[in-house]
Amino acid sequence: MFFDPLFSGGVRKTATHPGGLQFIGSCFSFISHVIRFSMADAKSIACIITDFLQHDVGTAVSPEQLQCISQGASGRWIVRCRNTAGSGVICIYWTNDREDNASFVPALRGLLKAGVPVPHLYAYRELGEGCGICAVEDLGNQTLLSLRKKGDRILYRAYENVLYHLDALHRAQPTWPLQPAFDETIYNWEHEYFARYFLGQHLNRPDLAQRFLDAPSRKEVVSFLSSQPRHPIHRDCQGENILLRKGEAYFVDFQGMRLGLPEYDIASLLYDPYMDLSVQLRAELLDHRLSVPHFLPLNRELVELCAIQRILQAMGAYANIAHNKKKMRYLQFIPTGEKILLEHCSHIASSSFAAPFAACVRSIISPLS
Repeated sequence: MFFDPLFSGGVRKTATHPGGLQFIGSCFSFISHVIRFSMADAKSIACIITDFLQHDVGTAVSPEQLQCISQGASGRWIVRCRNTAGSGVICIYWTNDREDNASFVPALRGLLKAGVPVPHLYAYRELGEGCGICAVEDLGNQTLLSLRKKGDRILYRAYENVLYHLDALHRAQPTWPLQPAFDETIYNWEHEYFARYFLGQHLNRPDLAQRFLDAPSRKEVVSFLSSQPRHPIHRDCQGENILLRKGEAYFVDFQGMRLGLPEYDIASLLYDPYMDLSVQLRAELLDHRLSVPHFLPLNRELVELCAIQRILQAMGAYANIAHNKKKMRYLQFIPTGEKILLEHCSHIASSSFAAPFAACVRSIISPLS
């Protein structure tokens, strides 16, 4: 949820209410995690949600029964709706603020048909160009992230299940529209995102930002990654975007799906600063993923390279969201990201094609740590 606004290469539109009204997150006042709609636009959204639930889902609720789950960096409003009987659904409301928001429902339908574990879709309503609302299955509150301190044995079993289902996603044959495929433009954008927001803004080192962008090894990486075969990928496969129910993993926040490298998803999962897995557990999980005969074949060195790529993008996201969106809690993940990045770069063999880029990153980050 924290990778904002990456899916459309950093391009954002003005968030516009279907009725023509502009609204922003500040129109919400969250009290005890219950949405209180105190301004005109927020009341309008509440009416849309309750009307949708009553007429499209058959669930009658009042605004007081709408519990906020997320109004975070993703730019969408996600609420849990519980009726008087105690049963619930998840309601997702979005605008055309981000181009990928409207991709959620088509991707959900496609993944369900492909047998990939995602929430069941109950109802969907379009609310104007790029805007909409849907109701999906409530899978509960347990995310992969909630297991972070449970110990390596429990984590291994959970990740093993995630890797199994992630392979199914990578093998899917999408017939629905995807976001723009990974190419040189997107790989370059991720590097520029890191340079601008982490090096330039967070560290106030525009000299390092330019040095990084000018590095020959960086340009070689962009060209190399762009030349590799592509498959459907989740795009933001990290601990907050995987729900667990009865031991099974379910994917959410997959509206950014596109063609890319499966190794990128694997790197996002195993090198997630939110989870901060031990080096040993990460290695065991990667060995497991590479050893299963019927899984889509992956390249170990490509996972190593994608891990650097992904962590750099995450560092840029943390800095951007903290400093420019005033969500300061994201700053706590920067030291972890730096640690994982340097730790990973130091373990890459000199013979790996990721080695020159790893050395470049270390030369920039190490003196700052």
